[in-house]
Amino acid sequence: MLAAPTAPAPAAPSEPVAVIVAPPTAAVFRSPGAAHGLLVTGEGATVTRRGALASLLTGEMGNAIVDGGLPGGKPVISLSKKPGRITFYVALPPPGSHHNVDRYPIAVTGPGYAGLLTDSSTRLPGLVSIADIAPSVRALARGATPRIRSQHAHDPLAQLARFDRRFDQAHDARIAATLVLVGLTLALVLLAALTRARALARAAFLAPSACIAAAVALSAVGVATPWQAVLGVALLGAAAAIAGGLALPPRLPLALGLAALFAFLFAVMWAEPVWNALAVIGPHPDGGGRFYGVTNEVETLLLPPALVLGALVGTRALPAVALAIAAGIAASRVGADGGGLVVYAAGFLVLWLRLRRVPALRALAATGVAAGAALLLVGIDAATGGSSHVTDAVGGGPGSLLGDLGHRLHLSAAAIGTTWNAALLFSIGVVALVLLALRRPRLVLVDAYLAALLVSLLVNDTPTDVAGYGGLAALGLWLFARTEEDALRLE
Repeated sequence: MLAAPTAPAPAAPSEPVAVIVAPPTAAVFRSPGAAHGLLVTGEGATVTRRGALASLLTGEMGNAIVDGGLPGGKPVISLSKKPGRITFYVALPPPGSHHNVDRYPIAVTGPGYAGLLTDSSTRLPGLVSIADIAPSVRALARGATPRIRSQHAHDPLAQLARFDRRFDQAHDARIAATLVLVGLTLALVLLAALTRARALARAAFLAPSACIAAAVALSAVGVATPWQAVLGVALLGAAAAIAGGLALPPRLPLALGLAALFAFLFAVMWAEPVWNALAVIGPHPDGGGRFYGVTNEVETLLLPPALVLGALVGTRALPAVALAIAAGIAASRVGADGGGLVVYAAGFLVLWLRLRRVPALRALAATGVAAGAALLLVGIDAATGGSSHVTDAVGGGPGSLLGDLGHRLHLSAAAIGTTWNAALLFSIGVVALVLLALRRPRLVLVDAYLAALLVSLLVNDTPTDVAGYGGLAALGLWLFARTEEDALRLE
């Protein structure tokens, strides 16, 4: 059992905190007198030594897609040649560009540092973001609590070796697990379309979320070998989707099943973020952009069951369900997906407006109320100690919000053209979504999902994930909504 992080002693003004770049083979990275961790040195598919050094000195992470991994800020700390009372020793990538799948050693010596390093930005004991070193150095120098602290651990180096291996295993299995999710969903969609069986339509709708839950459950019990994890997702995901299709007809059984799904996922994200982070479908801690919580892929795939749950409980209870799920998606200590808050709020709002057949003026008022509720959730999150890019952007005022949105639009546009397969997947997803949007008669659930996806393309920075997985999930949702019209009574 790991102890809670300890507070290191602040450095006196005459004893500055030192930061020293050392080779990975340096003895300090094996010293029992230091606190040790694994350092993520960049964000995106690739990382360079130049970008990692810039992130170290500025305290900001650059993205490999739009700025070559170079952050835009100015250095706020400098490197040292001699140790200080507290010293951060870091290893950086070798010169050149490298695939961002390796973690590098970091060690901290000095009062209050021993055992395993912790980082409030990653929430994964032992994993440290390079962008948090500069803020921690400055906090220690002025006597404040740093982001990077430490906690007691028995044989931290052995723990880090196992942790590093788990990261590699999750990375190696991620593509295959995703292909299993896509293949299972498409197979069930095809079977449901051919047979028109309600149980198969429900199974097709449930398949993506069943695979996500299976991946988290397998991670929780320690299934890590890539072939075992992928096979487990295939078997457990298929079994859960088919069993749910057979045993969970609308309304009450399906509503209870979907509520249990969100309760399970949110409880894991809050209490055991490592289980979720090491799942083969979920965050990509090795990529530096998402260490825990909900990714845009998971956000997109979980939105259909969220909308269906809202529809099943009826218009009176729908706002409460929307608030609970949106809070779980966005809360810094759970899903930490600020863009998801806006996307889910938009989807639930359109669903409620369509179900209530609200006139235009009342719809405008309802939109204002939804926007206010979203800001309230962000404010509560920040007031209770939460921190994310959304709390920072909202705290910075309208200019900060617009700047953040502009940066995300720029990143989205650049991401589509990074590779031919990204552009192809984006195009296929968009075509599928447009075809569903043109179908008649209109289905309330599908309309709400399409509206939310449109918002997601604006506020999130992974358009290929949003369009590709959105098109896939929309197929299952359309089949489900079409076959369950009578039971749902949404038309």
